[in-house]
Amino acid sequence: MTQAMPLCRHSTLPALPAPPGPTAVRLSHYVVTRRTAPRAANDNRRPRAVPAWPWAVAIAAAPMLTAALIVMQLI
Repeated sequence: MTQAMPLCRHSTLPALPAPPGPTAVRLSHYVVTRRTAPRAANDNRRPRAVPAWPWAVAIAAAPMLTAALIVMQLI
């Protein structure tokens, strides 16, 4: 600025590059799982994913039923 004219406000220094503009915000960056498709109220089809709780109950009950059968055979 020392070499510019005394009353001139124009800087002789090189201009700084402009900051990058705002990038677009995409919802897909935040969505982890997809939403299930809407279904009609009278749609009685089973959902694609079968619930696991009946299998868990059967696996948990099998040893108890086996033990009960063994005890009944001993009595």
